[in-house]
Amino acid sequence: MSAVLADPALGSAPGWPLVLYFHHVNALVDHYTALSPDDFRRGLETVLDLVGPALDPAAVGPGFRPPDQPSVLFTFDDGYRDNLEVAAPLLAEFGVKVLLFCVTGELDAAERLSEPERAALPPRKSFLTWAEAERFSAYGHVLSAHTVSHLPLPELGHGEAAEQVAASLRGVGERTGGPVRTFAYPYGLIPERSPVPAGVLAFGTVKAAPASWAHRPLHIRRTYLPVGQVARWAGLAIGWRKQWFESQ
Repeated sequence: MSAVLADPALGSAPGWPLVLYFHHVNALVDHYTALSPDDFRRGLETVLDLVGPALDPAAVGPGFRPPDQPSVLFTFDDGYRDNLEVAAPLLAEFGVKVLLFCVTGELDAAERLSEPERAALPPRKSFLTWAEAERFSAYGHVLSAHTVSHLPLPELGHGEAAEQVAASLRGVGERTGGPVRTFAYPYGLIPERSPVPAGVLAFGTVKAAPASWAHRPLHIRRTYLPVGQVARWAGLAIGWRKQWFESQ
């Protein structure tokens, strides 16, 4: 992966929504997509003010047509407990809805733990139960798929990778009662031969090149707000908005 692609300053394809990804809103987590609550609030303010309004994730799926102004799709990966307990109230302050890409096997495992067992887990191991994920969904957020086991798909055989994707899509669909139209690759690693079934949009990370969703619906780029670089965020947001107008 080139350094240019990895740079978060490179946003989405011109004319398409900016897509941001997070894992945690938790001051105790050290990860490049984990923000403290105060920084997450500041990030929401910055992006919404300087890029554009939040996109409704319920509108995102195959055949999606981008709005005629810059907009932002907010996404979370994995399905951690702090997404509900910490992020959800902050998102509600701004009226922002998100796509939550769930590792379905981890949510299954969380269901089997007692509350004392869950309370003893570090934040990086503390996942939502399905009941909690459904509460998150009841706030207007959209549950989606991120494989069963969060394995790097290019390292699997095609059949195993396809089953990881399909089983997670089924698992989320059974819980939500509707078709699941989006998927995110673990670690942003996209196999050469697609394991994603027809009728699904698939999201990468900063490892994916910016390209029209209509032309590369299985390679959608996402970027992020760099942790510890709050002073840089306004410049990033202004740059992302300018990129939206390129080639228009």
